Amino acid sequence: MLTGAMVDVQEGRPLRYANQCIHDLVSSAVQHEPHAPAVVSPTATLTYAELDQRANALADELQKRDIGPETLVGVHLPKSPEMVISILAILKAGGTYVPLDPASPVDRLSGVPVRLILSRRALAHRPTTGAPVLFLDEGWDLTTSQPEFIPAQPAHPDNLAYVIYTSGSTGRPKGVAVTHRSLVGSTLARHDWYLPPRAFLLLSAMAFDSAVAGIFGTLTRGGALHLPAPGTESDLDTVGQLIERGDIDTVLTLPSLYELLLETAEPSGLASLRTVTVAGERCPPGLPAKSRARLPAVDLLNEYGPTEGTVWSTVWRAPEEDLADLDTVPIGRSVGGIRVTVLDPAGAPVPDGVPGELCIGGTGLARGYYERPDLTAAAFEPDPAGPAGARRYRTGDQVRRRADGELEFLGRIDRQVKVHGYRVEPDEIENAMQRHPDVRQASVVAPAGTGDTTLVAFVTGPSVDLAGLRTFLGEVLPTYMVPSEIRRLDRLPLTPNGKVDLRALEALVPSPTEFPGDDAPRGAVEETVAAIWCEILGVPHVRRSLSFLDIGGSLAVVRVALRLTQVFGAQVPLLWVYEAPTVGELAEWLEINIADAATTAEAHHREVD
Repeated sequence: MLTGAMVDVQEGRPLRYANQCIHDLVSSAVQHEPHAPAVVSPTATLTYAELDQRANALADELQKRDIGPETLVGVHLPKSPEMVISILAILKAGGTYVPLDPASPVDRLSGVPVRLILSRRALAHRPTTGAPVLFLDEGWDLTTSQPEFIPAQPAHPDNLAYVIYTSGSTGRPKGVAVTHRSLVGSTLARHDWYLPPRAFLLLSAMAFDSAVAGIFGTLTRGGALHLPAPGTESDLDTVGQLIERGDIDTVLTLPSLYELLLETAEPSGLASLRTVTVAGERCPPGLPAKSRARLPAVDLLNEYGPTEGTVWSTVWRAPEEDLADLDTVPIGRSVGGIRVTVLDPAGAPVPDGVPGELCIGGTGLARGYYERPDLTAAAFEPDPAGPAGARRYRTGDQVRRRADGELEFLGRIDRQVKVHGYRVEPDEIENAMQRHPDVRQASVVAPAGTGDTTLVAFVTGPSVDLAGLRTFLGEVLPTYMVPSEIRRLDRLPLTPNGKVDLRALEALVPSPTEFPGDDAPRGAVEETVAAIWCEILGVPHVRRSLSFLDIGGSLAVVRVALRLTQVFGAQVPLLWVYEAPTVGELAEWLEINIADAATTAEAHHREVD
């Protein structure tokens, strides 16, 4: 494991590696730690030498297929050693990797302009981009090794390393294009803030840019990158077992998932943890104190950063002093290579304590949006505080700088929201809905409420089949972007200037705390299930027919499963709660699968009363 800072830094600019690409830093780790484990998965472990030699062989094949600088290659693979080999091989060949999540709808991925796709024949649903596919489980032997690889056209630091597609307000996903120079700077800034990871557990989805931090923050320092089996990243039992068995010392995850892990896992099972980074959503004020109480040896950091800032832009480290009275968790200060300013609507800096839009500049910025010069020009503007030619990115996030210099996140200026850590533009969902032939108008709101962000859609059109529309959306949007509820209106409410009145729509959103009489829970088992959800979500009522996974419960299902297990005296698998996400459905599951469920529920009611 490589220890200590790998670079000299002057004004946030790396000097020693100024002309190197990200795979060059990985090669340095290969030279220092050839026999150390580099990638660990449930099915295989690769040393640094094995990873390097297999990536060399695949890079040679890619080069024969004309992959070189500024050439996009899709990585349509689940988390696996072959995924890591593919990423490294693309970079070695000089190309640009594009993560294509196998869980995303095919239509959403089909417009990505890649030259080649690396995939598995076993993955039935692949994007129809027109690009050829190299099947790594059939057309290529990933055990092939090649000691050296010399690219015909080596990548330059200003060439693209990766493009990640995020939700776009125009209804079309936009590709954030990041150069090697920015990625190297971002990665080396991590070296300044973090101890070298001995074993890092990669929980982030590959289409989520925090995966970039995990992969390169680990492989450039000689640590072991641990990959959970696909689909188990949110299963707390599995995550806890992986941490304990893998002797994991470093994780980066959503704060909500870390909080649940603290509540459900035995501290002894998490004893190996030394560094925990939370990112992707607002950090609850009580989490740092809870972490300190349960795992006092853990160094907790809260990261902030848009994809356009190359993963992260600011960070806050939990101080040694008492954390019990923390009212809010700051997003901290800028990291190396990043310059942050807080501006008013006219673009002028605001005094400390005054809310304004956060703008980021410096060497850590993305190049822009791939083949979208219009969007790039709108979001990236000249930076008067930087050298000639410098740019800054207007994040759309509202913050204020405290007297101690720490930044506080206040919310969004525009309509963008975050759902389970993913950026979501309601406009993209609206555009997708309006592609349905029966929809005349569509609008999506994310009203404030308890728990997770909730997306509720309103449509007009006399013949709209709401169930059919939901199915249609599931085919063109990722699951997290499909609204939890869709309602049909005769017409959308308008403001005096003729725009859709979003506040009026939010007022129409059914509240989980109010339900019509005929949607109240029925019978002892339903009432018991409803009472448990109310207890955990902190609401007085839940409707029997509304999916509570989408009204604040998607990250509370573990608590619910544990509580149901306690009440009914039998193991309630997490899968049951996911597959039966309404009070009525879950109660039916319980009555079918647990003997005397009704009797147990009645007895529980008598105890509570």
